[in-house]
Amino acid sequence: MYVVASFKLNKNLERVIAEIEYNNIDRKNILALPLAKKVDLETETSYHQKSFEILPILATILALFGLIYGFMLDLGPILVGLIGLGIGAILGGVIDVFRIKKTRKNELQKKKEPLTEVFLLVHCSNKAQAQQVKTLIWKWSPLGVATYTKQSEGNSNAQV
Repeated sequence: MYVVASFKLNKNLERVIAEIEYNNIDRKNILALPLAKKVDLETETSYHQKSFEILPILATILALFGLIYGFMLDLGPILVGLIGLGIGAILGGVIDVFRIKKTRKNELQKKKEPLTEVFLLVHCSNKAQAQQVKTLIWKWSPLGVATYTKQSEGNSNAQV
């Protein structure tokens, strides 16, 4: 008979394993199996690679408008274009800095999430021991607990 439990990777998992071992269940009858998570490639790219995207775009657009409308002003197209370039670079830089800070904050929040989920499999010799392990596991707030009884080669019985 097996007792299967699912935990988030945290200290409760270590505590429940220690308590199961304390209740005379041998370590070789306990299996903790962590699940691998799919790595998102978008979060793996550094924010340095995509850092300043708006700055050159906005600077180019305002420099272009400065050149176009500079013909109508007394300062001339070159000077008004350079002024537009400077204003666009400053505005684009400010927008990019706020966008990078927001991206960094979102990445930190994602890193605070638990890394993975772990399945705990405990082999019990009888139903009484399985019930004892099951109540012991429920004390440590698992995500779920089930028992599995292997009856014969083709038949099996799973209970929640």
